[in-house]
Amino acid sequence: MNCQIIRYEEIDSTNSEAWRLIDSIRLEALSNTAIIAKRQTKGRGQRGNGWQSDLGGLFMSVILQPNLTAANAHQITLWSAWGIAKALNETGANVKLKWLNDLLIDRRKLGGILTETRIEAGKIRYAVVGIGINWTNDVPEGAIALGELPTTLSNIDELIEVVLKGIQLGQTRSDREGMVGILAEYLELLSDKKVHQTINGRELQGQIIDIRPTGELVVRWEGNSQEAIYQPQNFSVGYQ
Repeated sequence: MNCQIIRYEEIDSTNSEAWRLIDSIRLEALSNTAIIAKRQTKGRGQRGNGWQSDLGGLFMSVILQPNLTAANAHQITLWSAWGIAKALNETGANVKLKWLNDLLIDRRKLGGILTETRIEAGKIRYAVVGIGINWTNDVPEGAIALGELPTTLSNIDELIEVVLKGIQLGQTRSDREGMVGILAEYLELLSDKKVHQTINGRELQGQIIDIRPTGELVVRWEGNSQEAIYQPQNFSVGYQ
């Protein structure tokens, strides 16, 4: 990926810095700029959660200007996750996905993606794709660090190259072919297609059967022949 890289020893959030750059410069040349920090003091995850950002991890945000409408904003996360997983798997990692934005190995969290967008006239003017991946950092319970596993990667700079390659792969394929092929492969990369939900004290079990191009999850619950459709902001798959 032909990308300008800006590095920091420590910063509050690479996503926040990306938006500061956009607001201060607003030049087309900012597209395909990556901001990388060795440590974040206020890293952000999905749904307003914090992102643990200790030394040794990869914390990066990439500024993009995709040709997408606001309704298709979730495609950026989908093709980024697919592309990064595919690129990492070429190094010998066995990366799986959890809808919408998590990277897993052996059902343990390897990393995640936080995509933020700015909309103008119904179209995405800028997108900032934030990526956090555990490399050699200490990880919380239930997570995993890539640097401890047998891959062809020998340092974090090689990991950065692979992640940028994955984002480019996803964006290029989406631009050329649309999302149909990517979504079919995304479904195959899901770590688990089973989902659970508790309603009025009753636990329901279901199966993920599709992901729509606009990002919605399609689930078929046991005992119900109709498909249920969930927006990313309204439903969490959780960890099995």
